[in-house]
Amino acid sequence: MQTRPPPPAAPQALRRALDFVFRVQGWLMVGCLAVMVVLLFGNVALRYAFNSGINVSDEVSRLAFVWLIFIGSVLAVRSHTHMGVTMLVERFGPGARRASHLFCQVLILAVLCMFIKGSWEQTVIAMGTRLPVTGMPAATFAAACLYAGVAMALLTLADIILTLAGAEPPLDASAVDPLT
Repeated sequence: MQTRPPPPAAPQALRRALDFVFRVQGWLMVGCLAVMVVLLFGNVALRYAFNSGINVSDEVSRLAFVWLIFIGSVLAVRSHTHMGVTMLVERFGPGARRASHLFCQVLILAVLCMFIKGSWEQTVIAMGTRLPVTGMPAATFAAACLYAGVAMALLTLADIILTLAGAEPPLDASAVDPLT
């Protein structure tokens, strides 16, 4: 049985950095969910009990929900849990699997570049518009798209680097975290 040499130090440092970012994003999702629950429950309770409410509740909850969705999409890219059809790739040998994985990652990176460009344009356009209750720029919604696009592009680049460094390419939609 042939054993693989240990991976170089650079990919290990990259893996640790990705793990840290993964944990931070998980906590950001928890924060968004907590904000939504507290504001919405508090608003319902205040309206029922005191016939009043929290003015900013709807806008901030909607903002937290949008950010929650886009952070979740970044985490799904990292764990390869977005929908994928693997019945052909599963039949490939290691070399063909690696080549097809790299090709797909380059295509994903190209699409993410277009997504980032569009998100940037929307963020810039929305900077001049204010939300009616909180007064925050409407760009805070478009910034969630921009954040997700940049984070997914960085994760895709990291995946390409790890694959080129010798890591086994993951099967998309697999239950196993490929970066651990």
